[in-house]
Amino acid sequence: MEYPACRVLLTHMVKYSQNDLQQLHNVLYEILREIARVCDVLNIEYFIQGGSAIGAFFNHGIVPWDDDIDVGMTRKNYNRFLKEAPKILQDQFFLEWFESEKGTPFYFAKLKLNNTLFVEEPFKDLSIHHGIFVDIFPYDKIPDSPVLERLHRNLSRFWINCFIGKTIWMWRWAAQCKIETPLPKSKVNCYIQRFVSSLLSKRAIYHITNLTLGMFNWCNTKRVNIVRMPKDQFFIYQIENREKVEFGPLMVYLPSDIEKYLRHHYPNLRPVLPVEEQINHAPYRLEFESKESHA
Repeated sequence: MEYPACRVLLTHMVKYSQNDLQQLHNVLYEILREIARVCDVLNIEYFIQGGSAIGAFFNHGIVPWDDDIDVGMTRKNYNRFLKEAPKILQDQFFLEWFESEKGTPFYFAKLKLNNTLFVEEPFKDLSIHHGIFVDIFPYDKIPDSPVLERLHRNLSRFWINCFIGKTIWMWRWAAQCKIETPLPKSKVNCYIQRFVSSLLSKRAIYHITNLTLGMFNWCNTKRVNIVRMPKDQFFIYQIENREKVEFGPLMVYLPSDIEKYLRHHYPNLRPVLPVEEQINHAPYRLEFESKESHA
């Protein structure tokens, strides 16, 4: 189950007790329920994707060993959610994105449950909200031309990495790496990224990142994508024809023709994986009742 580069290092073999994992699933369903409620009130279209789509397809819920839920929205709906959702969210939830949490290393949004902890090891020293969360990703149009698509993706990755680097340096070169195992990047690319980042504020980089991600949204293209992740893409008709499906205790939306997406995203798609392949994102610290969710 792929994830942006800043989550790669969080992937571990299963380390939860069965009770903890079940309790975590219950919290994730609670957060997703709130996202779905808010979207219904605001008439905002959303869909579950990634590993959550696998769970919906095979298990009618979260994959038994998984520990997260991923939600997608088109850029227009995502921007509306960021602007309008805080007005109607219940008090126990916190919508984390750049404008609500200046110290976030993430260019996308997360809905977090207050008074819980899911502390991700690389970010344990950051003064941010560390509650259990559901990720909310913006989906942008990508060009039909393979050459333009590759350029779009590379530019987007560069600016996303600049945004991350303004908060935490995760690479070997150009500055002190703040994580145990540096993410792969050449020395030249590190110094270019560091130089560009030094010239601009984090706010400026955030806006440039979003402009780059959405640079083809005005075009008549066939697909939308979490731009930095090549396989996480749908044909536009799939999200225009969402289907409501059972997902644990909820009924939520899934893009149509979901098996086509899953076979593209996960070529070795299977309903059950061997134990050694049952990957999740076991955290540095997990608590279901805490007063420390916001550092």
